[in-house]
Amino acid sequence: MRVLIVEDDPSLRPLQRELVESLGHEVDEATNAADALAMLKGDPEIELVLLDLGLPPDAQGISEGIRFLREARLWNAFLKVVVVTGQSHDDALLTCVEGGAFDFLTKPFRQAQVKAALQRAVLFSQSEKTLRSQDRKFPVMVVADASTEEGLKQAREEVIERLVRTVLVDTGFNVSETARRLNISREHLYYYIKKYGIQRPDSQAF
Repeated sequence: MRVLIVEDDPSLRPLQRELVESLGHEVDEATNAADALAMLKGDPEIELVLLDLGLPPDAQGISEGIRFLREARLWNAFLKVVVVTGQSHDDALLTCVEGGAFDFLTKPFRQAQVKAALQRAVLFSQSEKTLRSQDRKFPVMVVADASTEEGLKQAREEVIERLVRTVLVDTGFNVSETARRLNISREHLYYYIKKYGIQRPDSQAF
């Protein structure tokens, strides 16, 4: 798999790279959320992210890491994000689960823990690929407030948006193939593209 390491610590990043490469994966690196998101959108082969929550300009907090997590998962619902952080465990964990993180590791951590998390992420990713290829099943995680009608409506909209965005990425923004996989017309797909403001990574119009 192609793995993106998002880590601003110059002493830790090479160690993470060495570990990921030892598992047979290709590695890209980013030191901030903006660059990481641009790399993710520019390379559809990235399927797994190892994310440090404490990124500049808020290296002591979690806001930048969470922002990347949410935008990355909105871009590709199949993306597996393994979060590593030195922040308060309970607060960060809840926020990461809500944002769609696959796994969560607290610093300091052992290499064996990172290795196990990456192996689990690869297994889940490969299993989801099998589901998509066989039965047109698209596993999408959504955290919703089910106590109100508005909350349920919002959850439904989020599922649709995630599916449309993710399948577009999965097909290389091939509208015909995306419509076929979602079993909707091209016109219906264009409606969703306009509704959710979806653009190609190169900013070209559909």
